[in-house]
Amino acid sequence: MDIATLIGIGGAFLLIAISIVIGGSPMAFVNAPSLLIVVGGGLAAALASFPMKEFMSGVKAIGKAFKPGLPEPLETIEFLVSTMKKARKEGILSLEAEIDKYYEKDRLLGDIMRMLIDGQDIEEIQSNAENALAQIDQQLTTEVNVWDALGELFPALGMIGTLIGLIQMLQNLSDPAALGPGMAVAMITTLYGAILANILCIPIVKKLKYYKELQLMYKESYLITAQAIEKGLNPNSLQQKLAALYGVEV
Repeated sequence: MDIATLIGIGGAFLLIAISIVIGGSPMAFVNAPSLLIVVGGGLAAALASFPMKEFMSGVKAIGKAFKPGLPEPLETIEFLVSTMKKARKEGILSLEAEIDKYYEKDRLLGDIMRMLIDGQDIEEIQSNAENALAQIDQQLTTEVNVWDALGELFPALGMIGTLIGLIQMLQNLSDPAALGPGMAVAMITTLYGAILANILCIPIVKKLKYYKELQLMYKESYLITAQAIEKGLNPNSLQQKLAALYGVEV
């Protein structure tokens, strides 16, 4: 669990809610037409920007900002180095007995080790791994782009709602009772758009980008390990290389 995401986003919403309660009636900030325009309109417009499958995957990716599910760096280094030691001591074919563990840890790691055990050339393994990494990169980038689009569309829909509210006000200047609802739509939609963009979407985009780079780094380390095994390098050399890649001390 990424406690920073939870505290940051939750705390920002809580502070805004507290300030609203202190300043007056909370119900004055609840407006159904404004929610329809900003939330409904923003989601609909974002949906039009992506295929359905990619859009739904992108929306669900918010969970990664709170629980990225990435392995621990030191544990991963220890696991990969122990794999190399086993291959160096007992031969590459000895890794066959551990193939299920590699797939449990990461599908890409399992595929790389399977190709290595099957005796494929390291150039071919590298080419296949890079193709897989490119697909993963594209998928993760799409998830980021969905939230990036929402961060742009929510404020834009807020401005549209403001214009709608102003038009309603201008059409009913002779009716004082209609000025209040029109003003509410005009102001609250802008507020909704600004809150959703700056407190939710932008932080989610930044956190997804951060974890995207980490995930690709971990997957790149699997290929580095396969290359080290194929070349018969010293396990200590691999350990230092992975530590430098992860930015940790071992």
